[in-house]
Parts: sequence; C-alpha cells; structure tokens
Amino acid sequence: MRYKLISLLLLLGVSFSQPITGEAQKLEFKRDRIIYKGKVKLIRGESVLRADKVVILLDESGKPVKVIATGKVRYVEASRRAFSDYAEYDLKRDVIVLRGRARVEEDKNLLEADEIVYDRKNETLQAKGKEGKVRTIYIEEAENEKVGHNEGNSPQEGNTPEEGKGDR
Repeated sequence: MRYKLISLLLLLGVSFSQPITGEAQKLEFKRDRIIYKGKVKLIRGESVLRADKVVILLDESGKPVKVIATGKVRYVEASRRAFSDYAEYDLKRDVIVLRGRARVEEDKNLLEADEIVYDRKNETLQAKGKEGKVRTIYIEEAENEKVGHNEGNSPQEGNTPEEGKGDR
C-alpha cells in the first residue's frame, strides 16, 4: 500500500504558515479553541475542507495543536479526496485519524475502512473495518505514464541491436 495515498489526507495536515480562509454559519472564539459550525468550508491554497463542524484546539500561546472535523467531512486537494464522519489531526503527534465511513481516493486508487489512522512522523498506516474488512483498489501506473519517461529515449523499431548476430 502506498503511503502517498494518505500523505495529504486532510487539510488537517496543514502547515499553518499559509493563510486559511474560513466560512461557516456560526463562529465562536474561546481562549483555547476556535469553533466553526454549519456548512463549514476552510480553504488553504488548493486544499478545501468541508464539514458540519470544525474545532481547532489551541495551546497557551494560541497556536493550533489539534483540528477536529465532524459531520460529512470532505477534503479535496488536486487529485486527492477524503471523506468520513469524523476527522482529527493531532499536530503535536503528527497523527491523522478518520472514522466512520472513511474513504481516501488518490487518482484511481482507493482506501475504505471504518477507521484509518495515519502516523505521518513514523510513516505508518492502520485501517480497520467492520468484521475486519478493509477495501483497497490500487492501480499501478503504466510504464509510459511514469514520471521521467521520455519517448525519445525508447528504442525504435530497426534501431535496436539484433540479438544473436554473432551466433550465425
């Protein structure tokens, strides 16, 4: 299984040095948290996180330490998409958790489970399903689709050395 599939799982994996635009029906600021409620949409660069509710937990200095999204969680960034009922990113431990109909798509590849836990620091992934069932679809890219392939460097008919020429 490729970890690349999960590498940008959620906006939850944000680098908070980039600005984040937030929209919601309701916003609450508290000393230790920011709470977005109702049709939440957070945008950072090309990344978009949507959910019914997003809570950003803050440390004593006001820096984000954990992001929790609940209710119809959807994340889109380029060719990556993630869906779940609950998503959490612990910035200190660098661990992302998706629960409840968790689904991650990257291009044509797919991972589905009831729970997906991705430890970014240790580069480990665990997926758990009902009765032990986890579903994956992995499509290997064709040789000519791989990065760095140059058609000008591939052998052309008539330009390749003949095998066994000296054996005749």
